[in-house]
Amino acid sequence: MSRSFFSHPMAKWGLFMGFLFALWFGGWFAFARYADGKIGEQITAVSEQGVNIDCQNRAIRGFPFRIGVFCDDLNISHNRDVFRFELGELRTAAQLYSPGTVIAELDGPFKTWQGTREITARWNQMRLFLDANLTGGFELASLNFGAFAGEAGGSDIDIENGAVHFRPTPVAEGAEKPDPVSLDGYVTFDNFALSNPKLEIPPASLKIDATLVDGYTDLISRGQKLDTILRDGAEINLSTLLLSLPEGGRLAFSGPLTIDENGLVSGNVKIGIADPKAIGAWAKKVDQRLQQAVSGIGQAVAGMGKADTIDGQEMRTIVVTLDQGVLRLGFIQLARIPPLFQN
Repeated sequence: MSRSFFSHPMAKWGLFMGFLFALWFGGWFAFARYADGKIGEQITAVSEQGVNIDCQNRAIRGFPFRIGVFCDDLNISHNRDVFRFELGELRTAAQLYSPGTVIAELDGPFKTWQGTREITARWNQMRLFLDANLTGGFELASLNFGAFAGEAGGSDIDIENGAVHFRPTPVAEGAEKPDPVSLDGYVTFDNFALSNPKLEIPPASLKIDATLVDGYTDLISRGQKLDTILRDGAEINLSTLLLSLPEGGRLAFSGPLTIDENGLVSGNVKIGIADPKAIGAWAKKVDQRLQQAVSGIGQAVAGMGKADTIDGQEMRTIVVTLDQGVLRLGFIQLARIPPLFQN
């Protein structure tokens, strides 16, 4: 009877699958022990350089197809109190069949200190997705969060929902990959608001869709600062910068921009506005100079604009020229944009 069982094709298949499962089971836990040991070595190495990482109740989980690090709390500090971070639970996961793809979830609250000033934040859920490659770069990096509230130095920041995405600019199928590579960025903040004794930004939603032309390698691989890259001649192609108010007002910009060594912006830009009165009232609460700039734009659009769309949003638009921070419509100066950075 036993011989009959083992001679049956299904029995052989079952034994083979059992062997594979045992092999996978043992291999996963062996790799988990190895990964945990390497993490411990890295924590010890950085502690010798003065950085303490405390991953409380660290565990490796994810069997059978994922593997990730879990911490009940994550605290990072410097021996000389140069910096200190306190965070909530950390959960990570990497696909065994795609080790460059990592998902991390981080719970609040978050605390850090700059000197004697405390910075705190909390959120509902924060998730990071990273699709890295073997050359030290990445194919996609995404951060999503909800109900973010932060406080720093008397400033309160609130964002209902937020998303930040970066990726190397895709190339057409069959086309040769350019060198240097450009970087696409996409940011959305729903109902962003900021308040402090000197500045009040009422709730508004912000969307930015832009490309850093020829800047991926310098920013990601070489770790150069953005202002340095821009000074060296990189260009920002602004597909969309859209400000939307809860009551319906909209202000949008679109166009390629260059930034000189003094941080002044130049380029031909399409500007759109819907409900100028609502946008003007919002800008007045932020800053009197901003309100004047928006008022000038609104008058120009009302007088010479045409019905158009930016990012699918209907509004009246004009095309203006930015020349080293001076916004002009023909010979008419509409506003002056301050430098984006200082030397």
